[in-house]
Amino acid sequence: MQKVMIVDDELIFRDYLRTVLDWETLGFSISQEARHGLEALELAAAEQPDIALVDITMPFMDGLQLAEKLREDYPDVSIVLITGHNEFEYARKALKLGVEDYILKPFSKDELLLTLVKLRQRHQKAQEEKLTLRENTELMKESFLSQLISREYALSEPDTMKRLQQLGIQAEPGYYVAACIEIDQMDRKWSKASDRLLMKYAVTNVLNEAMEESRDYLIFNGPEGRIIALARHPEEQENELPQLESYKKLCFLIKKYLNFTITVGVGRSKHGFKGIAASYGEALEALQNKFVLGNDRVIAYGEQLPSGGNQPFYPTEANDELLVLLRLNVWEPIERKLDDIFQTIRERRLPIDYIYVICMGLVSVNLSYFEESGHPVEDCFGDHFFPYNEIRKLDTAELTFDWLKELFRKSVIYNGKHRNTRSSKIAKSAKAYMEQHYADPGLQLEQIAAHVFINASYLRAVFKKEIGITVSDYLTQYRMQKAKELLARNSARLTDIAEKVGYNDPGYFSKSFKKFYGYSPSEYEKSRS
Repeated sequence: MQKVMIVDDELIFRDYLRTVLDWETLGFSISQEARHGLEALELAAAEQPDIALVDITMPFMDGLQLAEKLREDYPDVSIVLITGHNEFEYARKALKLGVEDYILKPFSKDELLLTLVKLRQRHQKAQEEKLTLRENTELMKESFLSQLISREYALSEPDTMKRLQQLGIQAEPGYYVAACIEIDQMDRKWSKASDRLLMKYAVTNVLNEAMEESRDYLIFNGPEGRIIALARHPEEQENELPQLESYKKLCFLIKKYLNFTITVGVGRSKHGFKGIAASYGEALEALQNKFVLGNDRVIAYGEQLPSGGNQPFYPTEANDELLVLLRLNVWEPIERKLDDIFQTIRERRLPIDYIYVICMGLVSVNLSYFEESGHPVEDCFGDHFFPYNEIRKLDTAELTFDWLKELFRKSVIYNGKHRNTRSSKIAKSAKAYMEQHYADPGLQLEQIAAHVFINASYLRAVFKKEIGITVSDYLTQYRMQKAKELLARNSARLTDIAEKVGYNDPGYFSKSFKKFYGYSPSEYEKSRS
């Protein structure tokens, strides 16, 4: 409801204006009445009106003087002059002062109503424009600050300062520390996006209070629903961890007053605006350790993860093998490999935190495959795919295993559907030919190209584009995979195995095996005994 001030020295006319319209029904309220300009200014200082209906002829300060003063002190107030003087000079002065309208006494009820409706529409449009401008400005700020934490950020320090000033952001060069704040189990607690935004807004408000002792800081919404805080520490040194009291205070206040928990990852101090991305990367890495260290806490970069004790080290080659199987894009061997990994976890009775570490490694393998193939992750898993959050929603290891298998299955189905072009058919045909003739030591690119009826150069380009690796690398991968399967059976001599996978020279085969896996065939056999 818009507030209207009536300013006139005649009580009769003030009474008339108060009763001539059903103000409340029309969306207005008579908030103030003044007898002259000086009294009007006092009332406006206490409560600023939206519209001022001002008589020109008044004692102490006339309407034109009041209009000038109101326009100077309260530029958003709409002023309508009401007078019995039908003189051009008054109108000219009124327009010069920025008065919205000019009504001559006597005026009709409809004339007043029309003027007020016109002003209300003007007010609404101005408010909408201000809101849009404010929202656009905030979006531009968040967009730029998101660029600032990116490792691809390339602007110089002076250019960064200039851009910050253009956006109205107060920041100075110095040492910066980045912190990532994540509301624990946010998606599980609040299904509506509006509720999640409200909680993030509440955390940001408390964060401002907790950071009040810091000299300079910037707070904004970052990737994957996190809140980012960039604090400037003029007296810090490179790679120093800051005092964590402010962040611990934030965790305490959120838990006490908002009844949910957050986890904060904090990076080390880095010099200059270009160092912010490095500090952010450390803060993100620290935050991701919550899967092992637990949530509802502050985690500083470099904080030691608990020792695994007698727990076995998860072999990195398992992830490499899965990546190779994804490139083959056949579900059955991928499912068998995942089942083997999950069965090992069950048999060893690994703790849930260690399981999370392994599972996040498996997620990374899947996402790496998408990045390699050039397909957008969102196209397969949706726009709101946040795997770290989704895994933490799952209460048991078995549910986590099922979720991961579904993730890999979706990848295989998606990539199978998107490989039906002519180029993909050529690549698939070449791949099938290599899988059939990999034992031939003389198998060459030209022979494979002849089988699919194209020249070698074109096959080289098509295969790399569709499969993600070169023809020779794929042939080597497939041979090494088959060699490992034969070694696992302990059913043949090294010379025979080399020959079965396309190597005439057992010594060269051993070197190739070690180069591919990081250990020799004999070392692999010993590890399994």
